[in-house]
Amino acid sequence: MKKLMLIFLIIPLGLSAQIKFENSWDEAVSKSRMTGKLIFMDAYAEWCEPCKEMEEYTFTDLEVANYYNMNFINLHLDMEDYPGVELAEEYAVGVFPSFLFINGNGEVVHRGCGAMDAGQFLMLGEEALTDSVTLLAMEKRYDDGDRTADFMLDYLEMLEDACLDAERFAAGYLKGVVLSDLTKETPWEVFAAYQWDIYSREFQYVLKNKALFDEEVGARMVNAKLYDTYLSQYQEVYEAEELHDYGMRALLHSIKEVTFTGSDTLKVMMNLHYAEFTENWPEYAEYAVELVGMTGVEDPEELNELAWKFYLFVDNKNQLEIASSWAQEAVTKMPEPSIIDTYASLQFKLGNKKKAIDLEKRALELARELYDDTSHFEYQLRKFEGK
Repeated sequence: MKKLMLIFLIIPLGLSAQIKFENSWDEAVSKSRMTGKLIFMDAYAEWCEPCKEMEEYTFTDLEVANYYNMNFINLHLDMEDYPGVELAEEYAVGVFPSFLFINGNGEVVHRGCGAMDAGQFLMLGEEALTDSVTLLAMEKRYDDGDRTADFMLDYLEMLEDACLDAERFAAGYLKGVVLSDLTKETPWEVFAAYQWDIYSREFQYVLKNKALFDEEVGARMVNAKLYDTYLSQYQEVYEAEELHDYGMRALLHSIKEVTFTGSDTLKVMMNLHYAEFTENWPEYAEYAVELVGMTGVEDPEELNELAWKFYLFVDNKNQLEIASSWAQEAVTKMPEPSIIDTYASLQFKLGNKKKAIDLEKRALELARELYDDTSHFEYQLRKFEGK
C-alpha cells in the first residue's frame, strides 16, 4: 500500500514539470547578480511553431525542468514585444526560438537556437555551465590568436549552432589571410567549409593556381571543392526568382574556361538549364542527350522528366528515339502511371500508334488501381485513338 501511494505521488509531479520563468528582465538580472547564476532567456515569437513545440514538450520534460530550475534564472520573452524588441536588437536575435545564457553583467556566455528535444536542450545547458566550451570562451580563444584548424572549425560550427552568421565570420577571417597561405591547413579548411562565392578573391586564386593547390592540398579535395562550389552557385541561381537570366549567363561565362574534375558535366547541366529557361528546345535536346551520355543518368524520375520535355517540345526524330529509350528504361525501373504515360506519348509522337495506345491503357488501368487522378491518362488515350 505504501508503494502504491509513492507511485501516486510521483506521477503527478512528473506530469506537471515545467521550467519556472521570471516575470521580467529586470527581475532576472537582479536575481542573477545576487546568486551568480546565469540567466537563461528563451527568446520566442508568438507565431513561431518551433517555439510552441519547445514550450509543450521540452520545457515540460522533468529532467529539463529540474536542471534549468536548479542552475539558471529562467526568462521567457516575446522578442516582438517590449522589452524583447530592444533585447533582440542588443543581442542580435533574428531566429526563433533562440536560447541565450547571459551573466549578471548582461554578457552573452553561450547560445543556441531552433527546436530541440530534451537531450539536446540539456546538453546546451551543460555547455553553458562549462567555461571551456562556451561561445564566450571560444571568442576569447579567437581574440587571443588561436587559429588552429580544429579550433576554427569548432568555433565556426558553434556559430552555426547558435544561428549566427558563420559564413560572414569565415569571410572576415579569410580576408585577412595572404592568398599564398591558402594552401596551409587552417585557411584551406575554413575556405573549403565556408567559402561558396565563386567570385571571391580566394576562389578565383584557387582557380588560377589549381596546379599548386593540387600539389599542396591534394587534387581530389581541390576538385571536390571546385565542383561543389559551382554546383552550389548553380542551385542558388536556379532557385532565384530575380535576375535569373543575368545570374545564369554570368555563371556560364565564369565556368567556360575552367577545367577540373567534373567541370564538363557541370557546364552541360548549366547549359541545359539555360536552354530550358530561354525555351531554346533544339539546344535543350542536344544538351540533354550529351548529359545522359556523359553521366549515365539512372534515376527513372530524372529520365522521365527529360523524356517528357522531348515529347512536348522536340521534333527531331533521332532525338525522340533516344528520349523514348530513356522512357523505356524508366518504365523498367519504375513502372508508375506517369512514367508509362511518357513512354506511350513518345511512341505516339514517333508514329507507333498501336504501341502508344497499349501503353496508355496500361497507365490508365494502373492509375485506377492506385486510385490516382485518371483525367490526364483518359485524355491522352482519346488523343491516341483519334477520338
